[in-house]
Amino acid sequence: MNRRIKHLTRITRELQLPRTKRLLMFFGIVLIGVLSGWVTSATTDYPPPVAYMTGILVTAAFLWATEIIPLFATSLLIIGAQIILLGNPGEWEFLQTAGIAAIPYQSFLAPLADPIIYLFLGGFILAKVGVKVGVDVYLSSAMLRIFGLSAKSALIGVIVCTTIFGMWISNTATTAMMITLTGSLLAFVPAGHSFRKGLTLAIPFSASIGGLMTPIGSPPNAIAVGLLANEGVQIDFLTWMIIMFPLVIILLFVLYQLLWHRYKPEPPLMLTPVEAKPFGGEGIFVIVVFTITVLLWLTDSLHGIPSAVVALFPAIMFTATGLLSVKEFNRIEWNILFVIAGGLALGQGMSLTGLDKVIANSLPLESEWIVLIIFTMTLLVGTFMSNTTTAILFIPMAMSMAHQLEGVNVKFMALGLAVMAGSSMALPISTPPNAIAYSTNELTSKDFITNGIVIGVCSLFITYVYFWLLTYFGLW
Repeated sequence: MNRRIKHLTRITRELQLPRTKRLLMFFGIVLIGVLSGWVTSATTDYPPPVAYMTGILVTAAFLWATEIIPLFATSLLIIGAQIILLGNPGEWEFLQTAGIAAIPYQSFLAPLADPIIYLFLGGFILAKVGVKVGVDVYLSSAMLRIFGLSAKSALIGVIVCTTIFGMWISNTATTAMMITLTGSLLAFVPAGHSFRKGLTLAIPFSASIGGLMTPIGSPPNAIAVGLLANEGVQIDFLTWMIIMFPLVIILLFVLYQLLWHRYKPEPPLMLTPVEAKPFGGEGIFVIVVFTITVLLWLTDSLHGIPSAVVALFPAIMFTATGLLSVKEFNRIEWNILFVIAGGLALGQGMSLTGLDKVIANSLPLESEWIVLIIFTMTLLVGTFMSNTTTAILFIPMAMSMAHQLEGVNVKFMALGLAVMAGSSMALPISTPPNAIAYSTNELTSKDFITNGIVIGVCSLFITYVYFWLLTYFGLW
């Protein structure tokens, strides 16, 4: 499995643009952003901060879409540009606007210390230590043995196990682990048998669906929670899970029916369970810490400790006991944390300058289908772009629109678009889990397209109807 991932990484690097061409494209995109800001300033009556923020938004959108520079580098560029152009800490005269005070530059640095960053950090640390001591392999192996030896039971077991791990650790890590474990099941499925496709597809799709279940399951969730918190709308860990549970269950049922209907083995197959290897004292300690952390997350309404503060508990326990070394701590996905911070900063800048309202006012808000249109746009864009990027671009604007739409709760928009971003999985490039599954050579692009479109469209309408009902009956 590691060789396959390395092979995929090597191919990706070979396909990257030469450095000179990337630099030229980078400066070209920056120039497009500058021109966008200039056109906004020259052709409208909006104040200069709106024009500056327009240029930043356009530049960020193109950079995130093309990934000419890494996603986290774009986030840092956003924060830096906002500090200079909107905060003007140097008090330069050519950036000052009569009658409009500069925004304190600390406002754009604040997302780097946002509670959602610490929540995700705790999730990363839990996942890294769990993988290190083999807890993930033991639990997933044991769970797969529980479901039985028939092909139907194996498919259900893979979906359930992948979903459970996708709730707590990164979808990419979950997929890599489950692809390896499922290899022992595939050994009992004849080469070229369609059921091999069904088992393999179940992993990336279940990982993405499972990621919807918790605020730490995927970056779009964290972005939605963070942006809602900025508007004074708090969604705690348990509330998020209660809201998402019915939706996730329905989507998993759709996924199972789809894969079983399309790839049902004839004649029936009997498989051999995965060998479960026991773990020692370190594994037991990790399980105890993990259990305490999850219980604290689920009961924050009782004890009053915020989820982000609870996330420090495993960080303290694992670093203080040496289970997480300095080198391992340095290998945490810090880039993802900066990507999330960049998304929060972008939303902050759009809100503080009023650009979000400008964009919302330019959309056909009078259309009764505007919410469904935004959901569909997010699903489509997320198919070709990073889900994180999609969430960053759409959620702030949609939340601003929600304030101007009658009968639309701001949670409807924020959580709905987080789900849409997480449901965009119709291409091998749509998500890292898809790319890993594609690298096994068991699947083709057509497999992702035909199945991913069905899952995405079902998620679109099920989410829309479900959230509409929650809003209609005043349940949130």
